[in-house]
Amino acid sequence: MMNRHCCEYCGIASDLGAIGKTDFDFFPRDRAAEYVRGDRQVMKTGVPIINAIELAPEHEGSDRLIVYSKVALRDRHGRIIGSAGFFREIARLRATPKSYGRLAEAVQHFHTHYGQAVSIPRLAATVGISLSEFERRFHHLFGATPRQYLQRVRVNAACRLLAETEKKITEIALEVGFFDHSHLSRTFSRLMGVSPLAYRKAHMPE
Repeated sequence: MMNRHCCEYCGIASDLGAIGKTDFDFFPRDRAAEYVRGDRQVMKTGVPIINAIELAPEHEGSDRLIVYSKVALRDRHGRIIGSAGFFREIARLRATPKSYGRLAEAVQHFHTHYGQAVSIPRLAATVGISLSEFERRFHHLFGATPRQYLQRVRVNAACRLLAETEKKITEIALEVGFFDHSHLSRTFSRLMGVSPLAYRKAHMPE
């Protein structure tokens, strides 16, 4: 079952349009994989995911965020038979819950300075906590290390440039913060499941 807002994200008239489909039918591959991973985690352990942060379920290149929670659905005998989730958008991080503290500043830094060299220890110091505490809190909220999250932001930016510009892949790699063409290609292929060149060919305007 899906509410109206979720149906709008998926581009369907009602939840009937989602029957028999998966996240991969509606969302970019990397984001769909994260949503499915969360569902499987909840269904396997029964432990809910509460107020985590993830990229919004929309087109590649977008850096909008959502706060989401997922819980296990059980039958009358207590057996897990599915999962339920809900989310709300974070508009430019202004609505970030206070419980996230100054981590919002770190996230904003990733999204505005991903093309530059980013020092995680220095960022932790700016937030006002130790590096180990910063990484622990970050992983708790995002399910990824700060470095892994930054790589995802950079790959999303590369997706946008591959689809919307004719820039060379090496040029794109340097622009979004990777060392070179091969560094981008390895990370891009791991997160997106295809090479940058294959992605560009699939998203070239007709």
